[in-house]
Amino acid sequence: MTKGRAVAQKHRYDTDKRMSTEKAQEIIKRAMADHAIYDAMAARESEVWGNILPARERSEARTRDEAASGALRASRHQSSLPQLARERGLHFERGVSLGCGAGRLERALVQSGTCENIHGLDVSEKAVAEARAIAARENLPLTYEVADLNFIQLPAKAFDLAVAQTSLHHVLFLEKVAEQTWQALKEEGYLWIHDFIGETQGQYDSKRLTLINELLAILPEKLRVNIIQDRVITQIKRPEPGHLASPFEKIRSAEIVGIFERWFTIEWRKEFTSLLHLVAPPGMRVPYVENEETKALYQVLLLLDQLCVEEGILKPTGGQYLMRPKPGGFGPT
Repeated sequence: MTKGRAVAQKHRYDTDKRMSTEKAQEIIKRAMADHAIYDAMAARESEVWGNILPARERSEARTRDEAASGALRASRHQSSLPQLARERGLHFERGVSLGCGAGRLERALVQSGTCENIHGLDVSEKAVAEARAIAARENLPLTYEVADLNFIQLPAKAFDLAVAQTSLHHVLFLEKVAEQTWQALKEEGYLWIHDFIGETQGQYDSKRLTLINELLAILPEKLRVNIIQDRVITQIKRPEPGHLASPFEKIRSAEIVGIFERWFTIEWRKEFTSLLHLVAPPGMRVPYVENEETKALYQVLLLLDQLCVEEGILKPTGGQYLMRPKPGGFGPT
């Protein structure tokens, strides 16, 4: 690409981003101010994830992709709560899972001995039903409840662990969830967050968008096939606000960490992913295990991805945080 074309493309990206970001903020304001708008969005959110989450547990394509991700060590720059708990000698008696989905995290936590029993909350009735059925079948000390995180009322000082894994980027009233989680944890409690912290409503930074599409342009077609979506990815565009996978998808994702830091102190963090979540996301990893050459190419992309984070070239879009409640009887001032 010539310098002139690159400058023109960046100007177009910047203009588009400014307009779409303004639209995204307007959607947030309207949903927070108008209960009718919120209720319609919430109903649709529950419907979408009620279909997606149980189906995900039984998806053959996703199972193949997860196996490929394991072979590629796609999550090598990430940790996990069971791993971190082992390293720090942490053990929890009573936990609450915020946005539990079909219950994968809770099962992992009790099966690993990290937490003795956990209560899961999720807005999707179908997902909760699936989680309950699996817990009953496997005789696990897990309980579940259908609840909208945006309006939760948690019992005070009832838990020594709260977990929110890939759920907060679907929450509109983040301040409410942060405050309720803070008051529900015992003073010695911990909060674990693992989430998407990138651009709100997918309004990608111009530099990120340019680099991603330049990488996609030079990759062979076989490495751009998404087996979960059953399509070839040719170009990434900023999604139109209000037209993402679900109404609350990435609704305020860029604000998650800043809001929770008002109530919590970050004791440990890992941040990762700058390009790979769009160049080779879940669904596009099976072709990379075809042979040693494709495996090596994935490793190059993975190293480039982390280098962009470590050198500050691009902001991370993924984050894991172990937090402690700030002291004080009435939360932050």
